[in-house]
Amino acid sequence: MQNGKVIDGYVSGATVWLDINGNHIKDADEPSTVSKAAGAYQLELSEPQRACLPYSTLYVDVPVGAVDEDSGPVKEAYQMAIAPQFQPISVDQVLNISPLTTAIWDQVRTRITANDPKLSSCEQLRQNQSLREAMINEIKTVMGDLVRRHNLSEARIHDDFIKSKDTQSYTVAQDIVKGLKAGYAHKQKLHAQYPDASYVRAEVYRGRGSNSYSDVAGVWYRNSSVWRPAGYLNEWVVLSEDLSKIQRVLNLRRQDEQAWGSAKLKTTRTAYNFESNVSSFRCVLDEAIEQVKDGVTYELVVQYNDPKREDDPQTCFQDSHAKPSEVGLREYYAHYIIGKVGYTNNLRFDPQQPEHIALKDWFHLQGKSSQLDFNTVIARIAASGIRFDEEVKITPFSSWYKRSTDDTGLRVTIEKSDTGSWARTSTLADGTSRKECSADQGKTWGSCGG
Repeated sequence: MQNGKVIDGYVSGATVWLDINGNHIKDADEPSTVSKAAGAYQLELSEPQRACLPYSTLYVDVPVGAVDEDSGPVKEAYQMAIAPQFQPISVDQVLNISPLTTAIWDQVRTRITANDPKLSSCEQLRQNQSLREAMINEIKTVMGDLVRRHNLSEARIHDDFIKSKDTQSYTVAQDIVKGLKAGYAHKQKLHAQYPDASYVRAEVYRGRGSNSYSDVAGVWYRNSSVWRPAGYLNEWVVLSEDLSKIQRVLNLRRQDEQAWGSAKLKTTRTAYNFESNVSSFRCVLDEAIEQVKDGVTYELVVQYNDPKREDDPQTCFQDSHAKPSEVGLREYYAHYIIGKVGYTNNLRFDPQQPEHIALKDWFHLQGKSSQLDFNTVIARIAASGIRFDEEVKITPFSSWYKRSTDDTGLRVTIEKSDTGSWARTSTLADGTSRKECSADQGKTWGSCGG
């Protein structure tokens, strides 16, 4: 016997069944039951059926006339589901089925089984290790994004939050379902638009109020990216409440990559406006040279000032903004890994500072790989104090920033900068995170305050 609850509010009178053959249809030989009061169900399983439980989808058919304890009799039939668990399931383990589990499974099933709708059968999944791994990774990716975005553990998301009176989880779950569906639909659109893409992501989420411009409480956002063979595209917008229209563009970005001698030239164009009381967009153009040497990735970024603002963000990508203008900041980056710890170092210089002036020949970099020697810049970056525990050795500077990301166990990230503030973000066992701050260079840690 397998127990659980049907939750959309609690739903009684719904049919719960195990899709053993993966055809998404309830067949006569597949076990089924009807949910009772408080959405509770008990599914009787034979030994062969129980053996298939970890590899099969549990579906719920909610017919007209079923009762949702929150909203009353159901007036329009619908279906919910929970993805295969891919691990042993004990008889006392509870499997709750909700709109949230349904939205997650819809994404996984549509992406993984698009070419063969029967690939999710118990028998196929038992025999096909690569398919199992693909499904497991997709489920982990979707759930991991949700946990990080909302800092709400997977256990709380899948819990009976009605019984526990966890109104936060209930409210977040409703938003997550709405966002997951809209995000997936946009992701499919991007796949069709960019068939050469190596990776596409699209996240739709409601702001929770964690900062001023990118997470305003109650506002719906869509952040999507497309990685192509020679660069990427990014779009970040505010959506209408029904998610059907773009109300405001926050940021558009396009990066193009090409060989530059033995290094790489990255050209990035950005249009952004995070000011709600201003309608026009700033246009930004950056050039960057990047090369790996002795296990360290070195990068010089040249930012160009563009004083002309545009009412249409797409204009920032036209020929009138396509050529570098006056040089603004120049930046050094260094990235390296020791064991399972990754490090990033960033150092910025204003135009009047000596290091910026020393790099005066490094501008309008297109086609200059034979004229400029990036090894000289690598030497300057390497001598600037790139290691996490080193002091910055080039002064004056505009700013500096260093980060360590330790994946030896659960991820721990430490960030520090020229402001003197340190921040540590620790991943907890349930996948959520805890942020702490230090005012004494990491000797003691405490609350970050408001």
